[in-house]
Amino acid sequence: MKGVGKAEFKVPGGKLIRARVEVMNGKVRFVRFTGDFFMTPEEDLEELESRLIGMEADPDRAGEAVISYFKAKGTSIVGGTPEDFAHVLAMAIRSA
Repeated sequence: MKGVGKAEFKVPGGKLIRARVEVMNGKVRFVRFTGDFFMTPEEDLEELESRLIGMEADPDRAGEAVISYFKAKGTSIVGGTPEDFAHVLAMAIRSA
C-alpha cells in the first residue's frame, strides 16, 4: 500500500507550515516540511526529515518523534512550535 499525504497549518499569529509525506507498507518513505517559518540551525529540519524516513506511519508516534527531536536539539523556531510541526505531520499522515 502506498499513499501521498499533504497538509498545511496556519499557526495562529504565526506562519504557514506545510508537510508532504509518502507512505509505503505502513512506513514513512518521504517527508518534507515547507512554509514561511524560520529555524536555527536550518540543518535541523533536513536532519529531522531524514530521521523520520522508515518510521511507522502512525500520526501520534510521528508527532511525538518531531517534538522530541526539536526539544533534544534545542532548535529555535520562529513562527511555530515543535507541536505545530507535529500537528501538520500527523494531518499529512492521516491523509496519505
